[in-house]
Amino acid sequence: MLETPRGDGWTADDDLVTLLDHVSRLVYGIGFADGLFPAQWVALRYFHDSPEPARTLTALARFQRIHLAPVSRTVSTLVDKGLLARRPHPGFKRGWLFDLTEEGRALLDRDPLRHSLGPPIAGLAEDERAMLGRLMKRIIAHMQAEPEAEGRAERPPVA
Repeated sequence: MLETPRGDGWTADDDLVTLLDHVSRLVYGIGFADGLFPAQWVALRYFHDSPEPARTLTALARFQRIHLAPVSRTVSTLVDKGLLARRPHPGFKRGWLFDLTEEGRALLDRDPLRHSLGPPIAGLAEDERAMLGRLMKRIIAHMQAEPEAEGRAERPPVA
């Protein structure tokens, strides 16, 4: 089990923040697998899990809350690697939809994140999984909320 520092004034909240930071670092590190970077795995998962109308560059950028340019580079690389295929968007003349290729689906079957986190999550009781899901969604929603006057840096706009 991970031991967290417990200096003067250390609280249970500090412990949770440290644990979440550790999980985020582990998740990021796991994402360097099979010749892909973490952002490329995120894109593969996104296009696999999203309904057809949401399989666009703009929707992926909004999902990740980042600018369109790095998303475009990530997706172009995945197309070049033969993991994604692009096709014209039926509703937008200049738009594209992206689908996983057979090779992309085969690679996603080896998704290091799902292979790493799947077993411990599956080992939780149903009520524990439900509670963890609710708590994680609350944390994510709070972190994705618009910056307030608390001095937080502004999030980059989606182009």
